[in-house]
Amino acid sequence: MIKVVTAAEMREKDRFTIEDIGVPGVVLMENAGRAVSRVILSKLDGVSDPLVYVFCGKGNNGGDGFVVARHLWNEGVYVRIFCTEAEKQIRGDARVNYNILKNMKLPIEFISSLDDVRELENEPPDMLVDALLGTGIKGAVKGFSGELIDFINQNIETTVVAVDLPSGLNASTPEVAGSAIRANITVTMALPKRCHTFYPAKNYVGELYIADIGIPPFVLSQDHVKVEMLEDRDIVLPFRYPDSHKYDCGKVGILAGSKGYTGAAALAAQAAMKTGAGLVVLGVPESLNPVMEQKLTEVITRPLPETPDQTIGKVSLPAIEELLAWSDVLAIGPGLGRSKAVQEIVITVLKQFDKPVVIDADALWALSNHPEILEAGPHPNWILTPHLGEFLRFFPEETKSSLSLQCIEKAQQFAARHGLTLLLKGAPSLVAMPDQRVYLNPTGNAGLASGGTGDVLTGFIAGLLAQQYDPDEAAYTANFIHGYTADYVVKKETIYTLLAGDLITNFGAALNELTQKHSS
Repeated sequence: MIKVVTAAEMREKDRFTIEDIGVPGVVLMENAGRAVSRVILSKLDGVSDPLVYVFCGKGNNGGDGFVVARHLWNEGVYVRIFCTEAEKQIRGDARVNYNILKNMKLPIEFISSLDDVRELENEPPDMLVDALLGTGIKGAVKGFSGELIDFINQNIETTVVAVDLPSGLNASTPEVAGSAIRANITVTMALPKRCHTFYPAKNYVGELYIADIGIPPFVLSQDHVKVEMLEDRDIVLPFRYPDSHKYDCGKVGILAGSKGYTGAAALAAQAAMKTGAGLVVLGVPESLNPVMEQKLTEVITRPLPETPDQTIGKVSLPAIEELLAWSDVLAIGPGLGRSKAVQEIVITVLKQFDKPVVIDADALWALSNHPEILEAGPHPNWILTPHLGEFLRFFPEETKSSLSLQCIEKAQQFAARHGLTLLLKGAPSLVAMPDQRVYLNPTGNAGLASGGTGDVLTGFIAGLLAQQYDPDEAAYTANFIHGYTADYVVKKETIYTLLAGDLITNFGAALNELTQKHSS
């Protein structure tokens, strides 16, 4: 896993490396600039007589830019360096590297208005380096810096490489408060920042590279950073003995489906089966059972006494209790309905069932209307799987926009307060655990914006839980392989054609590809 840091967390790692370990800051700056220059040179390979513009501010980000310019110049690239601050404003390690450029007599141009750069749109470079602003800014960029960012975005047509993060972004938040560089490539130092991983800020990042600048690995991995990005190597599938039988692989009970929503139930059940559960029993209102028996072959269907609205209700409870007693794991909610009768059963089941349970869709609706059940926690066996709109129901004081900007913090607080595992679906999806750890999922694409894909995810989680995964492990593993399968499908098709059923059909092939990556 890779730590994902805020600006403050990264500053502390820099400080510890410089002050406690003794690595000079100028050494870190040299390593940073060299790493960026290597990426640029790889992209310029084959370009004859390349021209690069480097825009630098006065701080450490600008200092990185000075180092980039020097290394490019030494490799024969013609560089024009533009500095937005007067020479006397450049201090510290940035001043050291500025002086080197000055002594090498590289062309450094000081700019203070757009009149100083208007001619640049007539001679666009092969590449432009953004080293204007670093991780220290908050709020909208104002004055000449904001005007310059807009000018670069609108008037200079070239590949833009951002140093550490595109100028104008706040490292600690997905918010884009004002003008920000739209980079094609971002080379970030040591660890990704939150702005690199969450939208809308991620729209400005482009292709992300993580540069090793010499901070020791034990410093990068210190436990005080709770947010991490999953990697392929973190995904371990359940071990299966050669003589395993179906009862060794777990029994999943599913309560799902109502009139018009049989697909949600079928997808969740098939997904649980496909993920490796030994047995899956789907409980549905009895009038829907003939339909489910047509849809499903491997899944056992259990017709439940139903209400006049063709949903489960109090009349269903004895049969449901039999299913709960049989099940090792329960998934509840897909297509279940939102009537008062359904909500009462959902709450009754959640009070009674003390084994692992995946709570999704309409079961989340019922839970949000009965917050006292949450408050009665902790709930170490619960996995909640809301998307942002469903999660918002637990925060009536927030708007969808405000919640999205603080989704990590809210997810941490929610999981810790209620002692449960939360899988918050989005871009990226994340899994928050009771100890405030958060795992971000790098897989998946916009093709998942299709009805039923969340039901498949519910089934994947339940299938892994049945094979004795812990709730947090089941949640993040299922989240990763769900997105990975979507990426696998899109490589063959497009984001427009991905259907929920494709995730089940292609799951085995995608999993095989992922497994081969591990072994290579």
